[in-house]
Amino acid sequence: MRQTSVRKTISVTGSAILGLSGVMLANPAASAATPSAKHCVGSAERGTQQCFGTLDEALGQARKQVATKGPLQAQGEVIQGTFFDNRDYGGDSFTVTGAGLCDGSDGVINYQFNFPPEWHNRISSVQPWASCKIWLYPEADLNGDRDGPFKENTGWIGTMLDDRTVSVGFS
Repeated sequence: MRQTSVRKTISVTGSAILGLSGVMLANPAASAATPSAKHCVGSAERGTQQCFGTLDEALGQARKQVATKGPLQAQGEVIQGTFFDNRDYGGDSFTVTGAGLCDGSDGVINYQFNFPPEWHNRISSVQPWASCKIWLYPEADLNGDRDGPFKENTGWIGTMLDDRTVSVGFS
């Protein structure tokens, strides 16, 4: 009798484990269907913004607008920078397109962009594009202290403007 009881316990325990596994596997699938991250593309020239579930979709949309004039050129615009709300390019992202390539001068701002309110005080990492150097500002219209230039992909912008950026200049 004792053996039968042990077998039933193993059988019930095995079923319970399989049942829990099914529940645990179902939850990630449900969260994958509704992504929590938001990845946006904003045009400095047109004042438009469009958001997507993944960074690949956002960059794909920016690239779809590319004209035959050259790489990363979108309807007279180029991708000037991508900004992330977490360190090491994690979390949500915001890609800015602007009127053209930067001229590469340190400190001379060629283009600027004010982030929409939902992006104020969130940026922790940056990726410059189109020969641009990125300058970060804690106030709209490039006001307040500035930090930069960020000339290459930067996984953490440092303490000065981490989670304090409102506008960006491209030089």
